[in-house]
Amino acid sequence: MQSNPGLFTFLIFMLAPTLGWTQDHLPLANAATAARIRVSDPQETQTYFGDSRPETASDTRYATIDEATGPFVPPEPGTASLDPIVQPLPEYTDLSSSEEARFASPFSTDSSQFDIGLNLYSAPPFAGGLIVFGPNVAMKIGGFVKADFIYDFNPIDSTDSFVTTSIPVDAPPRTNSRFHARQSRLSFDTRWLSDDRVIRIYVEGDFFSDDDQFRLRQAFGEVGSLLVGRTWTTFTDVAAAPATLDFEGSVSNVNRRQAQARWTQMIFHEDLKLALAVEDTRFIIDTPTGITGESRSPSPDFVGHLRLDRERAQLQVASLFRVVGFQPTGQSVITKSAWGLNFTGVYLITETTKVYSQILFGEGIGSYRDLPDAAPTAVDQGGLLPMFGWMIGATHNWNESLSSNFTYAQNDLGTTAFQNPNDVDQTTYLSANLIWSPLERVKVGVEYLYGTRTNVNGAMGDAHRLQASFIFDLP
Repeated sequence: MQSNPGLFTFLIFMLAPTLGWTQDHLPLANAATAARIRVSDPQETQTYFGDSRPETASDTRYATIDEATGPFVPPEPGTASLDPIVQPLPEYTDLSSSEEARFASPFSTDSSQFDIGLNLYSAPPFAGGLIVFGPNVAMKIGGFVKADFIYDFNPIDSTDSFVTTSIPVDAPPRTNSRFHARQSRLSFDTRWLSDDRVIRIYVEGDFFSDDDQFRLRQAFGEVGSLLVGRTWTTFTDVAAAPATLDFEGSVSNVNRRQAQARWTQMIFHEDLKLALAVEDTRFIIDTPTGITGESRSPSPDFVGHLRLDRERAQLQVASLFRVVGFQPTGQSVITKSAWGLNFTGVYLITETTKVYSQILFGEGIGSYRDLPDAAPTAVDQGGLLPMFGWMIGATHNWNESLSSNFTYAQNDLGTTAFQNPNDVDQTTYLSANLIWSPLERVKVGVEYLYGTRTNVNGAMGDAHRLQASFIFDLP
């Protein structure tokens, strides 16, 4: 693989502050000790950054964190504290009380109570980031190195991930082994304060591309309720995604990332959130016999979800509406309306066990699982394909260093009389793994995978895979 001097230079620039620390480049946990909290009115509590005090020193409405916790001593150059920049999220405390003053960082990230075991879908925790431009700006450099050893007992054309649609039918017996590190990931999470608002930019990439080149996974900016950029579609639920070592994941799980503009807001209750988005569209069609042309996207996809977060459960319903089109050569565009619904749920049975489920259905949404949206219905006509998928699974922590995940899923596409008989009709997916963490930020896992593929003509194939993975997380 050819080197990328631009990426290498960028990494050196971003890591430069770690070579020597000054008082202007301190871990946020220390910088925050110089912050002030307004305590006059609990309803008007505000956080002030910087090391200047109010002009009126006699104003008792203000107190400094360092007065309550002791003087601040900057570290020696090159010996910066490795304490996380994000502290727990305590409530603001009146400094006049006898309780110890507590401080909640505006850079903190809400962590889901459901993240137990392996989680390769979410961004890494923000703790441990670096102050790179001053006390009001922080960056987290995250990611991991993941090496996968794969052994296939049956023929399957996707050797790097377990894609059930690539299982051949009536193929001669063969085995295959593969060793790669393409899933290794690198991310940059930058946050800063502007007019008492936290602005966030997140960029993430991996090497799961042709020739193992670095590719874009996510790139978005976020301020308040608005998110703009490329990230997981609003139609999915990352919290309900299975914790598999396999890169592909469940056949029904919506694993699509795309450009979008999303607005999220709490409604009626702090546990109820509404998200509305316009997103990039991609339309896949099996061209009817005797017709040439191209698929068209007359409009973006309109997506929304409603999510209820409770102490031990999360429920989400997502909806999708899209207009898709096909333009025969030399003719006008033919359009149809497509729709979809996605119901997901996560329930924390105990502190160490969670279960998750999904029901997905709609018409013309196959591309959200890299499947056709439409197919021929006659010699020179086509129609949208219905799709129905479901999933159930569980994740369990056996102890502090050992966890397992179990997942079963099925996905069905509608069929037509004029459809290619070798097109996919139904796929199933089963995975079971055991993941051991012998050291902090180090994981070793083994996973068994089984999948089936059934074509429109009824022909069926299956595949068995054993995968071992080694994961080293960046601090």
